[in-house]
Amino acid sequence: HYFIQSNLSMQEGEVWAPDGTHGFVKGTVVEIGSDTLTVQTPDESVVVAPYGKVFPVSEECLVEDNCMLMQLNEASLLNNIRDRFKVGKVYTYTANILTVVNPYRDISELYTDATMKSYKGTSLGKLPPHTFAIGDKAYMDMIYRGVSQSVIVSGESGAGKTETTKHVLKYLATVYGKASVNGIEEKLLQANPLLEAFGNAQTVRNKNSSRFGKFIEVNFNKAGEIVGGHISTYLLEKSRITHQNSTERSYHIFYRLLAGASPDMAKEIKLKKIDDYKSLAQGKSSKEMGDKVQFEEISNAMKCIGISQDQIREIFRIVSGVMAFGNVTFVESGDTRGGSKVSPDSAEWIEIAASCLSLEADDLRQALTSRLMQTKNLKKGTTYMVPLKLKEAVHNRDGLCKSLYTRLFDHIVSQINQSLPLTEASNCYIGVLDIAGFEYFEKNSFEQFCINYCNEKLQQFFNSRVIREEQDLYKAENLGVSEIQFSDNQDCIELIERGFVLLDEEGKLPQQDEKHFTSQLHEQNRRHFRLQVPRKSKLSSYKTMRDDEGFIIRHYAGAVCYETEGWLDRNSDTLHSSLEQLMLTSESTLVAKLYADVEDVKCNKKMAQSSIGGKFKKQLSVLLEKLHGTATSFIRCLKPNQNMSDTQFEGGKVLNQLTSLGMVTALELMQAGFPSRIAFKDLYEMYSSKLPSRLKSLHPRIFCSALFRAIGMSPIDYRFGVTRIFFKPGKFAEVDMLMKSGADHLKDMIAKVNKWALRQRWRRAQYAILAFNKWVKIAKWRMECIITIQKNAKMWTTKKRYQPRIKGVRAIKDSMSKISIMTEIASNIKYDRDAVLGEIAAMREFLENEKERVKAGEVHTDIIQQKSIEIEDQVVRLLDKVKVTQDSDRLRQIQEEMEAERKRQEEAERLRKLEEERIAEERRIKKELEEKRLRELEEQRQREEEEAKRLEAERERLEAERKQREEEARAEELKKEQEERDRMIAQSISEDNKATTVVKEEEPPKKETQEAKPAVLDKATIKDWKYSELRNCINTSCDLELLEVAREEFHRRLKAYQAWKQTHQEKKKKQDAPAAKPDLPLAPAGTEAPAPPPPAPESEAEKPQHRLFKVPFVYPSYNNPCVRGWWYAHFHGKWIVRQLEIHPEKAPVCLIAGKDDLKMCELQLHETGLTRRKGSEITMKEFDELWMCCGGGAYTLREVQ
Repeated sequence: HYFIQSNLSMQEGEVWAPDGTHGFVKGTVVEIGSDTLTVQTPDESVVVAPYGKVFPVSEECLVEDNCMLMQLNEASLLNNIRDRFKVGKVYTYTANILTVVNPYRDISELYTDATMKSYKGTSLGKLPPHTFAIGDKAYMDMIYRGVSQSVIVSGESGAGKTETTKHVLKYLATVYGKASVNGIEEKLLQANPLLEAFGNAQTVRNKNSSRFGKFIEVNFNKAGEIVGGHISTYLLEKSRITHQNSTERSYHIFYRLLAGASPDMAKEIKLKKIDDYKSLAQGKSSKEMGDKVQFEEISNAMKCIGISQDQIREIFRIVSGVMAFGNVTFVESGDTRGGSKVSPDSAEWIEIAASCLSLEADDLRQALTSRLMQTKNLKKGTTYMVPLKLKEAVHNRDGLCKSLYTRLFDHIVSQINQSLPLTEASNCYIGVLDIAGFEYFEKNSFEQFCINYCNEKLQQFFNSRVIREEQDLYKAENLGVSEIQFSDNQDCIELIERGFVLLDEEGKLPQQDEKHFTSQLHEQNRRHFRLQVPRKSKLSSYKTMRDDEGFIIRHYAGAVCYETEGWLDRNSDTLHSSLEQLMLTSESTLVAKLYADVEDVKCNKKMAQSSIGGKFKKQLSVLLEKLHGTATSFIRCLKPNQNMSDTQFEGGKVLNQLTSLGMVTALELMQAGFPSRIAFKDLYEMYSSKLPSRLKSLHPRIFCSALFRAIGMSPIDYRFGVTRIFFKPGKFAEVDMLMKSGADHLKDMIAKVNKWALRQRWRRAQYAILAFNKWVKIAKWRMECIITIQKNAKMWTTKKRYQPRIKGVRAIKDSMSKISIMTEIASNIKYDRDAVLGEIAAMREFLENEKERVKAGEVHTDIIQQKSIEIEDQVVRLLDKVKVTQDSDRLRQIQEEMEAERKRQEEAERLRKLEEERIAEERRIKKELEEKRLRELEEQRQREEEEAKRLEAERERLEAERKQREEEARAEELKKEQEERDRMIAQSISEDNKATTVVKEEEPPKKETQEAKPAVLDKATIKDWKYSELRNCINTSCDLELLEVAREEFHRRLKAYQAWKQTHQEKKKKQDAPAAKPDLPLAPAGTEAPAPPPPAPESEAEKPQHRLFKVPFVYPSYNNPCVRGWWYAHFHGKWIVRQLEIHPEKAPVCLIAGKDDLKMCELQLHETGLTRRKGSEITMKEFDELWMCCGGGAYTLREVQ
């Protein structure tokens, strides 16, 4: 009987359970469900989660590299980052990837000059995690490998990407640059505040959000010195120039110019108060941003990069003019043509704008309210002005503001690049990418669409470079690392690109409409997983939006709802030709220069068609080509909370960022793989200058092997590939530190390498001698076998060749014996004795001649047989003569002798024929048996082939079903993860906008638990029972059918839980599994050393072993309270496959896996404790003999499988 104890075995330790707010919370397992575990948290709340979302708690704390965690899962990753954040440690490694949590406070003590110097030339992992370590790694990789490097800084808006970029650039310029006034390094650093002023703004979630992307290239010469730089920018957000939300600001330069300009400058460029500008009054005040101080930094930065004072004033005049345009309004002109004009209230502002741009005010009024057209069917050159409607005039004004500011921004970037020229030839560069992070607001427009498209492409690049290419490299190098599954966002990228195409096509239609574009997007991508209509959003504010007014895209980081109103104007990078021509007539050299690239526009041409989306896609393609051509380092920035608080850590939102950024997948891959690697040749050349001549002769591969043996590095910390050597996280730093630790240590290391090489040569010599002796013995044994085979073969062939001659000689001997009888008979003949004797002598001579011919090899069997017959006839004739001449007694005696001889010969002949018949019959029977055996073998082979084909087909079918189930489960899991990310983003938007609420999905009504179980047996119902209810049913129920079903469900849950425990235990023990490598033979430097054989996959390398045990057991019976029996178990690997119970009072019980699982031991081998019990293990022969005696039947592994 089964008796289940009340205490569950899993209550031994705590586990992590998923939680929407904190990410994961600690608790203990209190219930085992069919597919879920029930966890009780310390606050007495209960969490029900699938097995795959519950993880054991490990005791590590503040680990600098997440790959060093004992329990490798998303819960331990989040907990480690959270614990480090609480103690002020915002940097954490995941192998070579740096994770940064925005501290939202000043931590300048981490960025001192002394700290920068300490990281110079230090391998990654030797010092605590830092952006300086990533910068130094990129520099050292560039120097030693001669390959350009890229540092990609990514994360959500407000995660600290801009500050991280500045720290990386400052480290490179300070540590590896020349200390000179207004040098390239200083200009490179001064470019950042200038770009931030003109390209950054305050948003809902970030006070200094980059509203453009930049890729900063720092060029180095062969000596590793900075010799130049270049900055590429992408997609400046234009809409912010004319409009902002109430909680945001426009670009910093507007506020800093108003706060920091001197009275003379303010008077010269006609600046007003900030509240006077409508485009700036929409957003927040600038009092808390320190704009006045930062304006001085902007002025100094402009001077540092070589912009003259006059050019600086021209730049500020244009900025002032752009701000003035925001106050220009329009009214209906009142004429019959339905045009518009500048309102009287805006007269002052139009004068200010015209003065700042050095234009005539009347010309500016006319260009803003009308456009130049050319007449048709008339003489070429006849033009006229067409008035613009009120809405068209506003659009024309905003387009001019955006065009002016964008061209000014591009001009400043060009000035920066001109100040960073290449002073000499550059070998490589280090590029730092800082681009707007993933964005989601309550109202998302075309700019967010482009920004998130860029982030999708960068996320795909991360997946390709870190996960896909890494796994492909492991396969190519035969490392045997298991493959890691990851989510691919290619379908989302293709969907967005189709949106760009549809938007461009809509812009070419005569009647353009955003609603038509939105409808076409929904129509052409119906049933696309990534695309949804707005009413399916989790936010209440989108429920009322029509399907043709927007759409939802489910990005890698979550679902974002886009409103398509105004997309056609935002995607069109055009300006009326009249305004462009007007800008060319400006007396300001800078304004005219900004539009110098504008071609002469013909009068009959309205606008030059261009697409913002198309340009951005091309720029992004060029950027990705650059990134693919460089070695890459990643810095992933995280935002701990939405309130920008330095003490709050929202675990759920951070976990969502970690998952969407691919850090969970990367952690699993990095822990199982080898993130650091270097070619054998590169490592050899790195230290070859420090080696003596006798070690330089070694092949690079052998040198690496000798080096790691000499320094005592554990084999589990590195692995040899085909062309490279790979290291576990942080282990290459140990090698590099040992090699750079000093001359004395290097001398000791070289001595160890020499010692190892000498031992290897001695071992090779010993192995060669032993192998030679073994080979000699094998050669002698083979020679004896060959001689025996040759001897028997020669005997058989000789016997076969001489068999006819032997038969001939025997026949001649028989005839000669008959001739002797004939001679004896002839001697008694009275008449013609001489003649008879002559005939006999002739016969004798003939037989002698035949005998010689047979010996010579000439065998005439027919002649010999014919002669034998003649001799017998002659004997008969002689006997007749003897009858005449001899008395009857003598004759009778001779006749009797002859008759006896004849009978003897007949008997011999009969026996010979019987022997031949027997032999023939044996041969026939043997042939029939052989044919039958071959026929049975062929039938068996055909049956086995058919069975193998059937099993293969069944296996393929089961494999296809398994893959399909895995794909469906994976798709369902991805769908749940996507829904969770969508919920988190909706929750964030709801927190930012209090008026917006998250719509809770209606849950299906839960079935009330009944205390009494239904009387009708139903397996679907029993799956809903609690673990304790199953236990009570097994212990107390008298219903055998119900008891059997309860046992089956109980064991199914128990096995599922044991498999869950074993999975996490195996992950924990993977680090302790040594990967022993055979010593490689030494090879001279000029030859290629043989590559090591590829390691077998884990499933083949660790083949399950057969282990058998015998233990006694005692149980009570009716007659005897203490009956002793024997329990036998056969384990194949960790699971039992055969079980035998021998009872004194009843028949033995034989159980086999696959048939009697419910009656067998459900524990794994290491859980039974049998391996630690002395004398319990037996041999396979003992078990099989007892098994067969007890009627167990034949056992095959195929039956179990």
